[in-house]
Amino acid sequence: MMRLSHLNSLRALEATLRHGSFSAAADELGVTPAAVGQRVRTLEKYLGKALFERTSTGSNATEDAKRVEAQLTTGFLAIASGLKQLRSQHARNRVSVTLPASFAENWLTPSISQFYQRHAEVDLRLDASNRDVDLLAEDFDFAIRYGRPTADPLQETVLFGDYVLPVCSPQFAGQYRLDPDVKSLAGVPLIHILNRTSDPGWVGFEGWGNAFGFTQSHLSHGVSYSSISSGLQSAVSGQGLVLCGLTEAYNAIKAGELVVPFGPSMRYQTHYEYRLVWVRGKKFTRLQQDFMDWILDKAKAFRREASRLISTHPNTAHNQHTGTVPDTDV
Repeated sequence: MMRLSHLNSLRALEATLRHGSFSAAADELGVTPAAVGQRVRTLEKYLGKALFERTSTGSNATEDAKRVEAQLTTGFLAIASGLKQLRSQHARNRVSVTLPASFAENWLTPSISQFYQRHAEVDLRLDASNRDVDLLAEDFDFAIRYGRPTADPLQETVLFGDYVLPVCSPQFAGQYRLDPDVKSLAGVPLIHILNRTSDPGWVGFEGWGNAFGFTQSHLSHGVSYSSISSGLQSAVSGQGLVLCGLTEAYNAIKAGELVVPFGPSMRYQTHYEYRLVWVRGKKFTRLQQDFMDWILDKAKAFRREASRLISTHPNTAHNQHTGTVPDTDV
């Protein structure tokens, strides 16, 4: 039998052929159009032939690509069906979730014991990484993703959106006299987080400072981390002011380890949202359904708590859609 390879590239090709565009395929797969295009180019290089004709107005599938569309779709549906049949009876106690590492470490982990208390028999498996998981090809019940809306064959529900804002330890805020009247961060140690997200609404210190009238010449210095958790821990220990998502910092704010020195009104709303995603039509076990219900309840409670936090000051968040903060926006 021929060795099967390039599954992610084939999945990208199948989705693009079925939807008719790289953008629509990217929405389904939860990645960027550029990532879909790169996967298809990798497959073209492997095959030694073009699968799309690129023009200035777009890309059109070649006849070779069109001929295999039905086979690819049927094949991926068969793979999904086979994975379902392979699950053993003891797997009925298993709940498997793939989710961003920073979300797992800073939002979910502090409360996950509550789910264990409800179900001592659960075999909960969390893939806390930032890898790109294909829910049709891999054995995960759910994905939590920060991104744009998905599409068939995936189904989703929005958990909440996010805001970017600077936070630091209470002692640090006092030491550097940080308050809502400050408009320069000269001499203030800054903590930058690299490689955050492709979200066009996610800003760094320069973008945030520009939105709220801070002196630009003092916003690029400081220490940079590739991990949000490292940056947050550095801020908790009093090493600097870090710009991060409210979702990631909220538990530390609630515990008093971090404060929002300029007030919650100086927040920058993101474009993407956190979403709970699964394969449409999937039959859930009792435990899997209860996990979904539990995390949706947690998300609803978080939206209420976060709304109370950001409404403690006049709402001047930088976003053209910002007005009052509805229950589903945070």
